[in-house]
Amino acid sequence: PRFKMASTPEVLNTQKAAHGHLAAVYDKIQVSASSKLWHQATLALEELVQDACFNAAGNKDLIALYNELVKDQPSGSSWSGFGSRMNAVKHATLAIKVSKQHGDAEPGIEEAIKFLEAVGKGLTDKEALLLMRLEVARRTLQAGRVEEAKEKLEASKSVLSDFAELDSSVNSAYYRVSALLQKTLGEAGEFYKCSLLYLAYTPLATLTAEEKQALAFDLGLAALCAEKLYQFGELLLHPILKCLEGTAGQWLVNMLNAFNKGDIAEFEKVSADSAAAINQQPALVGNAQRLREKIRIFALLEQLRDIPADCRTVAFSAIAERTKLPELEVELLLMKSLSLDLVRGVISGVDNTVRVTWVHPRVMDRESINKLTLPKLADWMAKVDKTSVFLANETPEILA
Repeated sequence: PRFKMASTPEVLNTQKAAHGHLAAVYDKIQVSASSKLWHQATLALEELVQDACFNAAGNKDLIALYNELVKDQPSGSSWSGFGSRMNAVKHATLAIKVSKQHGDAEPGIEEAIKFLEAVGKGLTDKEALLLMRLEVARRTLQAGRVEEAKEKLEASKSVLSDFAELDSSVNSAYYRVSALLQKTLGEAGEFYKCSLLYLAYTPLATLTAEEKQALAFDLGLAALCAEKLYQFGELLLHPILKCLEGTAGQWLVNMLNAFNKGDIAEFEKVSADSAAAINQQPALVGNAQRLREKIRIFALLEQLRDIPADCRTVAFSAIAERTKLPELEVELLLMKSLSLDLVRGVISGVDNTVRVTWVHPRVMDRESINKLTLPKLADWMAKVDKTSVFLANETPEILA
């Protein structure tokens, strides 16, 4: 008997006529679905939903396409749908993309949550269910129900820990919602940490230019304002920060670089040159004094990293010169650094010196590595040569 092709819903023809530039993709979906080639139909759908035309305000085409083509239909319908035949994680990802067409206004958020919960009822795969629950948590947070969103996120975290290995999209979704929650709660340090983890699981190509710029800017502000964050290496080396270069947010990149180098003069210059932009950021205005304390700690750490290993005692006067502080305030700066476990050592109030035994490590770029290691390597080689000459002169019978 000849294979009978299924009759696909009219929505495909209607939308193909409306979106002529996507006609070939609609044809792929139609041919694959009518031939019951569900995997190929899924891949074509994934290609389709990435088109920018579906992001236009008020566009509901993806909702109609899902409801009429993908969603499993009642028995006896002319078209059965194929949601239950799709890969579960791909189905969940598609449903999340579709749900965004409900918009970000309050009624749309509630509609999106209902839609996601309805799709979730038909899923049994744990990873797919996690994706759906995390998107529901994000939408709940978007609706302003912070405690409810927090509970949903905690429930997802407990399920997450049961997996030895997860699809990267699940980890990406988890850390995205976690970052949004921390931003809402005003926890700059946790937001910074969760956002970097989100980026670790999320290809930058999947984010729009606006999303990348917004996230890069928020990360920069969080790095500056976080109380216990004293190195920005991971952020400065991440390609997302390039999204701010040459834009109105360039001043923030300059500020981060000044902090990372412990360059107080550059910090003052950026603060003066970009005063108008800085004054538009309440987080920076409200933390102005803390930022000045922070840049001095960065300067101290850079100074202590530069000193030779055999000369670890530093005078207060040298620290005062580097940190632009009165010498009487240096001891307080050192005590704060010791309490934060950024530096370990012994302070001598009598001699006005500090004996340093350890400095907090940092992530370094190539410039920093060259600056730090080449002089130290040359110094080490000179000492080896000197020791070799000494041994040759003092113990010739051993080296003979």
